[in-house]
Amino acid sequence: MSAPLSPPRQASIYPALAVLALGAAFPYLLHGGFQLRLAMLVWIYAILGMGFNLLYGYAGQISLGQQTFFAVGAYAFALLQLDLHWPAPVAFVASLIVCAVVALALGVPLLRLRTHYLAMATLAFALIFYGVTTRWIDFTGGSSGLAAPQLKFAGAALGRTAIYYLVLVFAGVALLLHDFVARGAIGRALLAIRDDEIGAAALGVDVIRYKLRVFVLAAVFAGMAGVAFTIVSLRVDPSMSEFRVLVSLLTIAVVGGLGSRFGAVLGAAVVIVLPQTLVRFGDLETLIYGAFIVVFLVFLPNGLTGLFDRETGRRALALLGTRRGRA
Repeated sequence: MSAPLSPPRQASIYPALAVLALGAAFPYLLHGGFQLRLAMLVWIYAILGMGFNLLYGYAGQISLGQQTFFAVGAYAFALLQLDLHWPAPVAFVASLIVCAVVALALGVPLLRLRTHYLAMATLAFALIFYGVTTRWIDFTGGSSGLAAPQLKFAGAALGRTAIYYLVLVFAGVALLLHDFVARGAIGRALLAIRDDEIGAAALGVDVIRYKLRVFVLAAVFAGMAGVAFTIVSLRVDPSMSEFRVLVSLLTIAVVGGLGSRFGAVLGAAVVIVLPQTLVRFGDLETLIYGAFIVVFLVFLPNGLTGLFDRETGRRALALLGTRRGRA
């Protein structure tokens, strides 16, 4: 008799803890406030990318309005403090609830749509939000935005290092939650939905419920990133919901790798740091950056995380060798 099949081995949580430990050491490894600010932006965009990775990389639901929840969380956090004078911790929790409620209200009718229909519907939501924030000047400050209150503890404003560690705590919560979903049964159910919704439903997966849950969770991730960005920049304006933020989000997905555990962190590091290193090239900066993205699409279709997959690495090297031989 053949031996019974053992259940698949669950991936370890230790790599996620190692990533956070490395992040905790950054203030001692980096020099100057500018580098520390870049590190904070990496974590902020990593949080935003993790939500998008769960929604698109795992569940296969393309949303072109994810950057809008980034702005919703930021505006809610700032307005609750400015208009209602709520303490920052209460405003933080309330802003995430606002993101979840808005996502739930949108998700119930929209998630019955598929493919480009869902993409266009979420894009329409993004355009409506941008129009409201730019024209409702008395409430949102219009195009100029709002000056957010400085975060304080015991009456004293937090320093740059303290703010970094606060952002790292946000990123740590997001990373561990993302890793929990990706490693467990929920992640497998989402992958089944991505690959074949009808087949997943036939196997007993409640497709609509899972799609709605991951849509709300991705919105909460984006709202958390928006709050973190507000704490760092001390400003909220409609540019947070502009199309360029979505482009950055898609670039993070391409560079880091969709459907991976740490692709959002790797992609965010490249997207935030690389433009700073290309400034020295002046007018050629955009051209070089675009060529870099094309190289990723051609030779690393699975992103940086694909380098850790031996089979993917072999294919990339083989493709590179074939192209060189033809040249």
